[in-house]
Amino acid sequence: MITCSAAAGAAFLITWIAGIFLIPLLHKLKYGQTILDIGPKWHKAKKEGTPTMGGISFILAVSLCFAVGMVVFALTGTDFSGAGKRELVVSVSGMVMAVLFGFVGFLDDFIKVRKKRNEGLTPIQKIFFQVLIIAAYFATIYISGFASTVITFPGGAQWEMGLFYYPVMGLGILYIVNAVNLTDGIDGLCSSVTVIYAAAFAVISGIFGFFGHTLLAFSTAGALLGFLIWNFPPAKVFMGDTGSMFLGGVVC
Repeated sequence: MITCSAAAGAAFLITWIAGIFLIPLLHKLKYGQTILDIGPKWHKAKKEGTPTMGGISFILAVSLCFAVGMVVFALTGTDFSGAGKRELVVSVSGMVMAVLFGFVGFLDDFIKVRKKRNEGLTPIQKIFFQVLIIAAYFATIYISGFASTVITFPGGAQWEMGLFYYPVMGLGILYIVNAVNLTDGIDGLCSSVTVIYAAAFAVISGIFGFFGHTLLAFSTAGALLGFLIWNFPPAKVFMGDTGSMFLGGVVC
């Protein structure tokens, strides 16, 4: 727990400090958000040009703190055999999946800022890339030998889904990633909602001894608190699809 708490603190500082340098850089590059004309004119005038892609700051922070935390776990004698190995594979694979979702979001944001429009990748293109990432995640878990198609309910009841597990869970991941992405529409909304989720998940996963998931949740919570310094209304930077898609992957 000390390692996870330290990771949260480090992620907070890294994200906060990164904002000091990243926001002016995004201004200089003119990577500002283009606002749709469907809302009030005052909203467009006030928010147009606010730097986007700020999610880069907390993606780097979470990735770094997660990686260092895992090394610390290894050096301090964490058991990486049996259940420990499964936790290692699943949590690292999940982290990689989240980063890849963030990369898709980055492509979307990059197209927007370069072409000065509100639409980047088309919905079909986004879903295509997301499905590929989900398939790669499932393939990694399967090849590692830790795949399970059983869902365990509170009380111990289990449901063996067989091959139906993958399309059902895949659709679930797809839904969550895009739901989190859509949450990013108001200053500080996605950040504040996800930090509450991350904090709750950190406690729950910690109770059950899922060290990898606990580390990821702590790192995410700390990083988002650091990002809220810049994203709290009135936002000085938006996380963009870069950040929201990454967070969607973390939530999964």
